[in-house]
Amino acid sequence: MSYQLFNIFHFKLLFKFTFFLLLLIFISFSAKSEFRFGELTEMFDPKMRGKENSWVRPHPGPFVWDFIEPNENDFFWEDADEYVRYSEKHNQNIVATIWPYATWDQKTCKRKKSKSPFGKHFPRYLNKPCSMEKYYNFISLLIDRYDGDGINDMPGLTKSIIHWEVMNEPEFKMFFRGNEEDFVEIFIGTSKIIKNKQKNSIILMAGAASMFPESKKFWSSVLPKIHNHFDIANIHHITGPDGSCDKEMWVDEFSDLLKQKNINKPIWVTEAMTGKCKVIETYINAFLNGAEVIIDVGINAPGPKMKKKDREKLNQLIKEFNLFKSINKISSNEVEFILNDDSVKKYKY
Repeated sequence: MSYQLFNIFHFKLLFKFTFFLLLLIFISFSAKSEFRFGELTEMFDPKMRGKENSWVRPHPGPFVWDFIEPNENDFFWEDADEYVRYSEKHNQNIVATIWPYATWDQKTCKRKKSKSPFGKHFPRYLNKPCSMEKYYNFISLLIDRYDGDGINDMPGLTKSIIHWEVMNEPEFKMFFRGNEEDFVEIFIGTSKIIKNKQKNSIILMAGAASMFPESKKFWSSVLPKIHNHFDIANIHHITGPDGSCDKEMWVDEFSDLLKQKNINKPIWVTEAMTGKCKVIETYINAFLNGAEVIIDVGINAPGPKMKKKDREKLNQLIKEFNLFKSINKISSNEVEFILNDDSVKKYKY
């Protein structure tokens, strides 16, 4: 090879490498967000589509194996694409919950039907996939479509999905009918594929339903087995029909459990319902106890409703402090927010 051809070859190689590196930096930068608030979303309800400049967690969402691959090798991406396009338009960051259920797959090993709180609009089979190989193939295609690397992406994709939540409240049979070992296998396998396909991906553990004894027992056993395969710890706070609630949204007790297991991970509340608790005080208590992001269940979510005045106060809190760096308690009813521009703002509640 001549000296000139050698230089041309290495110039092209360096150009390709630089382009790829810049693409990864752009993807990482565009996906990074410091939003502190979000909502559960449903596209069919105009009031449940989430705010601009916030987190959204479609629930149950379109990232269900059965919805995207209703028949083997027959893919339907339109509903998932709709969520993604809407989020792009409104500068929302998606937390995509992955559900590993496909009716055609589960029938191959004769799984029993289950009852889901989502009714007929959700799979009736909620066990471990019969074919993990076929499920993993679905995961690979799912990540490939929304990872933003320019290869096999959703047409027109401008903002990749970075945050992936693997399943939801697996300690409850209404969401998962397998045993603990089944969940661990699904979780670790899914996480490995996502991390292999998308280097800058961020994995959320399946949301813990609460810190009641049943949930605490399940996660005390499971967390040490999966802690190397998720980046964000995830707790839910859903009140019962009577509106009973925990004034820190379980964040303090969940944080203690993580410390007991020597797990040091950020904590997000990805389902927040305040019930009878004071809304602003509860949100602030959760942040003070270590929550980094809080995602509200939304105005039309099932269960006890937030009062109109409380909703207005929460919206004002979000408007003022959606981009804060840290929070410190000053007195029993006053905190100090350090905003991302390093300005300091006090807040009484």
